Formats: sequence, C-alpha cells, structure tokens
Amino acid sequence: MSSTPRPQIALHSAALIVIANMIGSAIFSVTGNMASQTPSHFALMLSWLIGGVMALCGALSYSELSSRYPRSGGEYHFLSLIYHPSIGFVSGFVSLVVGFSAAIAANAYIFAIYAHLLTPILSEKVFALLLITVLTVIHATNIHYGVAVQNVFALLKVGLIAFFIIAGFVIPTDNPVSVNLIPTSSDWDQVFSKTFAVGMINVFYAYLGWNAAVYVTGEIKNARRNVPLALLIGTGTVTILYLLINFVFLKTVPIEALQGKVEIGALSGEAIFGVNIAKFLSFMIAFALVSSTSSMIMAGPRVTEAMGEDYPLFKWVVVRKGSGGPMIALGLQWAIATTLILTSTFFDILSYIGFTLSLFSALTVAGVYVSRMKDGAPDAGVAKVIGYPVTPAIFILLSLWMVVNTVIDDFTQNAFPKVTLAGTLTLAAGFALYFFTKQQQSKA
Repeated sequence: MSSTPRPQIALHSAALIVIANMIGSAIFSVTGNMASQTPSHFALMLSWLIGGVMALCGALSYSELSSRYPRSGGEYHFLSLIYHPSIGFVSGFVSLVVGFSAAIAANAYIFAIYAHLLTPILSEKVFALLLITVLTVIHATNIHYGVAVQNVFALLKVGLIAFFIIAGFVIPTDNPVSVNLIPTSSDWDQVFSKTFAVGMINVFYAYLGWNAAVYVTGEIKNARRNVPLALLIGTGTVTILYLLINFVFLKTVPIEALQGKVEIGALSGEAIFGVNIAKFLSFMIAFALVSSTSSMIMAGPRVTEAMGEDYPLFKWVVVRKGSGGPMIALGLQWAIATTLILTSTFFDILSYIGFTLSLFSALTVAGVYVSRMKDGAPDAGVAKVIGYPVTPAIFILLSLWMVVNTVIDDFTQNAFPKVTLAGTLTLAAGFALYFFTKQQQSKA
C-alpha cells in the first residue's frame, strides 16, 4: 500500500542524520590518499578546511531551497522545480546509483576492513554485505526503529571521535611527529597543483551528507525552520571534528606512513594507545561506521519514493507497510550497493561518487540564483542564504575547479578514463530512462 508519511523527526534527530551521513568511511581512509597527492602538513590540513567551507556554503544554499520548496527528495525535487523535470529525474537517478548506493558500498567496504582486522572469520565482502542487509531490513520494518538505531550510533560515533581527538592531544606517543602548518613556497605550489584539486574530490566525498536532512524534509517536524538548522548544526559540528582528528592523525603518524593507506584510524590508534587497545579502537570505528551506513540507507530511498509519486511508471516503488520505510526503494538501493561491493574497489567508488555528485551539487546550489530570478526574493518564512550572492558562488567555483582538474587528470594519466566515462554513462542512462518514462506516459 502507499501512504504519505507524517512528520515525526525532531530537530535533534535531523541534525544527527546530517552528522551520521557525513562522518563515515572517508574520515578514516581519505587522509592517506590525500597524503599521497600532497605530502605536506599544511596542504593536507588546508584541503580539509576547504572541504568544510564548501560544505558550509552548500548547506547555507540548500537551507534556502529546502525552506522555499519543503518536500522530501533533495536535488530531485529542487532541480525539477527550478530547471526542468528531466534534470530533476536524472539527479534522482544519480542519487540512487551514486549518492546513496555507491556511498553505502564505500562505507560498508571500510567497515568490513576494520571488522576483518578484528576477526578474519568472514571475508571483507561478506562483512560488508551482512551490514547493508541487516540495516536495510531494520529500516524497511519500522521507521521508529531506524531513527532510534541511527541516533544511538551517531552519538556513539561523535563520542568516539571526540575521545580519539582528546587522547591524541593528551596521551604522549613514543615517536611524536612535529606538525608544521606554516606554509612554504613548496606548500603553496602543491595547493595550486592539479593533484591537489584531484585529491579534493575525495575530501569532498568525506563531507558528503551535509545535505542529508533535505532528503527527509517531509518527515521532519516544522521543516521550514528545522531543516536549515539541522544542516548548519550538523555541518559545522563535523567540520570542526574533521579538522581536529586530521591534526591528530598527522601528530601521531608520519605523513610518509599515511600515504596510500586506508586504515588510517588503526594506524593512529596504535601510535596513541598501543597494539592491544588499538584493536579495541578498530572495533569501535567499525561499530561507528554502522551509523553512517544506517543513515544513508534511511535517507536514500526517500528520493526514489518521491520519483515514484511523480511518475506513474515508478509507482511500484512507493510501498510502505505500516510504520516501515519504502520497502521496494530500500530493496532496489540494496541491490545496487551489493553489486558495487562485489565488483569495485574502494577508491574507484570514491572517485566515481565525488566526480558525479559534484556536478549536481553545483547545479543545485546555482538554483539559488535561478529561483530568485524566477520567483523573486524569498518571503519572510524562508531561510535566506547568509552571505548571498558570494556563498553559493564559492561552492560552485570550487566544485568546477575539482571536476575540471579531475577530467584532465583522468585523460592524461589513464589510457582508459574510467571515472569520466562512468560518470558520463550514468548521466546518459538517467536521461534515457527519463525519455522512456515520458514516452510510456504519453502512450497511457
């Protein structure tokens, strides 16, 4: 049966959805990749600061859009109204395949690495598949259970990172690293290099989730007020945590030892606490990753559900049983994430996510300008962008900087530009599906 969900998510839960979506696999893995791209303390920390500025600018822009157009669906809903239904449809398709399914796969991948380090009874892929299967069943069964699980794990994760940060500053290590954040001319050369911009794609991925609350706008109490607040509270909190924990990583592990590594949290934990306690910390990191995976599994199907409400051909996905989530949409998301886990590597998934979502995030933020031209300045009940028109421009320009450099690097460094090709094919598939859907509707 189909039913319209009633608002039942409070502000604190909405903010925790944002935090849980943002703090995922990337914070425990991306620093190693960025250290390979730019082996400089200053450049590495600056990359995380830039990522935080981007996320805050994006959150401020999305705040206006979410309060102007309050409905679940995220970019799908915004772009359909601001530009054209075809653009919204493709963004919804991209959200399903890339924004959530691929991100869930990436998160489960890192969870599995830490779980396997602790107990190699099962393979990493089996651990990953078990995680997304169990969480999908929970969210399909009862939304109250899903929100409760998400809140508990989000709070545990924030507590874990706060503990990690405090310990990194307080507990002396056997081989402390001197972190130099005063830039040299060489540091600035790295910052303005192509490799820095390409590495920022992965940092951008680490901040993804700053817009999570807009996907469940229709289920948040007092959405016009609470969605913008949830975006700002969540994004600001995570930006501070990211900067502090990356400083701890650099303070406890030589940057050369971080380069190319995925298990950054385990390396830093071992330097701070020793091998035995580091194993327990690895368990806690794996445990914490359940939160972000859970929140993405919860938020993603709401986009597919919104599409099902608008396009008769996809009505079959708008199915809820009792107080459960959209079952068919959850199952479809699970199937795509499972396929990616079985066929892709972690950094392949990361590049694919960052490149593709950067395009639609920039297009959505640009919608602030377009919506004001079309519908006029926001009324008194709408949360206006702080710093307009500069704030959206910062996000758009940084997004284009990353995407253009990623395409150039993809073509110059690889005989087969897989990231660009995969992103382009995803967009093409989305447009093809849209026109097929419209054609079927015209025949009906």
